[in-house]
Amino acid sequence: MKKTNGKRVLAAALAGMMALSLAACGEQGGGNPTESAATAAATAAETESAAQAQDSGKAGEEEAGAVSRPEAVSEEDWAAMQKEPAFGTALNYLFNGGACVSAVYLAEALGYYQDYGINAEYIEGESVVITVGTGKCMWGTDHIATMLVPVTNGVEMTFVAGAHMGCKSIYVFNDSDIKTAEDLKGKTIAIHDGIGNSDQNIIYRMLDGEGVDPTAEVEYLDIADSAASVAAMESGEIDASIFSDYFVIANYSDKMRKVCSITPSDEFEGEVCCVTAMNNDFLARNPVHAKYIVMAIKRAGQYARLHSEDAVQLMFDTNKMTGEFENQLEFWDSLDFGLSDAITEEALKNIAADYIRLGVIQKKELTADDVMKLAWTNACPDEEVEGLTVGDPKDVAGRTVEVQHKGE
Repeated sequence: MKKTNGKRVLAAALAGMMALSLAACGEQGGGNPTESAATAAATAAETESAAQAQDSGKAGEEEAGAVSRPEAVSEEDWAAMQKEPAFGTALNYLFNGGACVSAVYLAEALGYYQDYGINAEYIEGESVVITVGTGKCMWGTDHIATMLVPVTNGVEMTFVAGAHMGCKSIYVFNDSDIKTAEDLKGKTIAIHDGIGNSDQNIIYRMLDGEGVDPTAEVEYLDIADSAASVAAMESGEIDASIFSDYFVIANYSDKMRKVCSITPSDEFEGEVCCVTAMNNDFLARNPVHAKYIVMAIKRAGQYARLHSEDAVQLMFDTNKMTGEFENQLEFWDSLDFGLSDAITEEALKNIAADYIRLGVIQKKELTADDVMKLAWTNACPDEEVEGLTVGDPKDVAGRTVEVQHKGE
């Protein structure tokens, strides 16, 4: 404003001087003072207009300078980002708290989004399927078991990065006669989010992998929450339940044991369970933004894995985590954060094929390859992230970066 006002004063002064000069010419040479004044006013207007244009140009340069290219973004990518609709806007993503979906939040808390000139802000709300699928949020993390079927039914999102392995298992009390998955035949298992949703979908594949027909050889009972399921186990209403591993670690570590699991251990190979999904329209219109968003999330996944104590403390410090620190850390370290594209693709293909075979995906015309085209977009390949390592707990073909675990 100071520069603009100064130029206006200068323009007015010049106009005044020109008006006086022209008036004198009129007196001496017979010119029309009225016409001269009008000419002076017009000239003054042009002068002020030019001054404003010059000032606006400088302001534009200053504004552009305020959003200068981040060091971590190439000149070519920065030029492309500036042409995308998302440039310079605040981008919402979904984060409802907790360990499993933490990488998208850590990328903000650690400044990784900002490293690439991206202004990302989390919001809390409904599921990824609802918020990301409708474009209320641009990305978010959740279970494959929650999101894959909606993707095949036309929800407008695709998976762009693997998050972690594990987090859920089928549990029984220590004194239960159920020792193996085979012993679950004819038994009733509690789920907590409704028939046909993620808990049941996870159980389907766990039991199927152990040679038990999950569609015919067990019963399912939908129970409101984990605490109610414990009571039902105690009363004998159910025989086993799927629980978050954290729930058991925090409350029943000395009273329950796993029968089968998707969390890697000596007994269980484990599998990718959670992925980050991105809105299709956002990705199509902003591919370079998407690339750097995924880059930031992958870096955050690596940090979560290699610096788990600091990551968990950050979550506590910013009120994104509750409970006992040691319990949260034990659960956190079981998740193998920051998985490779290769192991994520492998899991998605296997899950897609199994879901089609088991009837979880009910569109019989779809093949696993069809599902992959809908569900997987490699927006930022692992090798493009400088210094990236991954937490794969097993060998997988096609991995392009090194594996590194905590303490190595």
